[in-house]
This record gives sequence, structure tokens and C-alpha cells, in this order.
Amino acid sequence: MKLSIKVAAAFLSVVSLAHLLRLVMRWPITINGLEVPLWLSAPAFLVTGALALWLWQDHKV
Repeated sequence: MKLSIKVAAAFLSVVSLAHLLRLVMRWPITINGLEVPLWLSAPAFLVTGALALWLWQDHKV
């Protein structure tokens, strides 16, 4: 597996876990004075997690 794929998969895994932590811990995020809804972390967790798994599995082929 190329190093770039490993780095991308690791990065996406960390981002996915950060979204999961935000959901569990109910951390607020404010961007330019607007609060980002908590529910947005659920699809973000699923998408980034799925992409990370896809990259990790792709290297096994």
C-alpha cells in the first residue's frame, strides 16, 4: 500500500472518531457566530468512517 493511502485512511479515521466524540460528548461548534447542529456529525461520522474503511480494505486487494 502506498504511504499516501495509509495517511489518508488514518486521517479519515481520526476525523470520523472526532465526529463520533462530538456526538457522544455533545461538544458545541460555532463557526463565524453560527452554531453547527449536532446532527450533522452523524452523517459526517458515517461518510468519513466508510471512506476510511474503504481505503483500509482497498490495500488488502
